[in-house]
Amino acid sequence: APDIRERTLIAVKPDGVQRRLVGEIVKRFEHRGFKLVGMKMLQASEGILSEHYHDLRRKPFYPSLIRNIIHASDSVEVAEREISLWFHGSELIEWEMSDHNDLYQV
Repeated sequence: APDIRERTLIAVKPDGVQRRLVGEIVKRFEHRGFKLVGMKMLQASEGILSEHYHDLRRKPFYPSLIRNIIHASDSVEVAEREISLWFHGSELIEWEMSDHNDLYQV
C-alpha cells in the first residue's frame, strides 16, 4: 500500500464563507480522494495572516489575497509550515478510508 504522507493546507477565506462555498470546496477535495485530517473555523487575526503571508504582505494585492475565496499550499515545504501555523499536532487526526484496502489492494 502506498504510504502517501504529503499534506496541504486549504483555507476558505471570508469571501468563500460568505458565499456559502465551504461545503462545495470540501466536497471537491473528497471526491478526488483526498483525506480531510483537520478542520477548523475561525476568524484569523492580522498577526497570523501576516505570518502566513510573510513574503507577500508588502505587495499591493495583499488586501485581496487575505479576503478572496480560497488558498492552497504551493509546495510540500510551504504546506508543512502553513499547517503547523494553523494547527497543533493534536488537531490533526489519522484515520483510514473505508475503501482503502480496495483502492490499494492491501
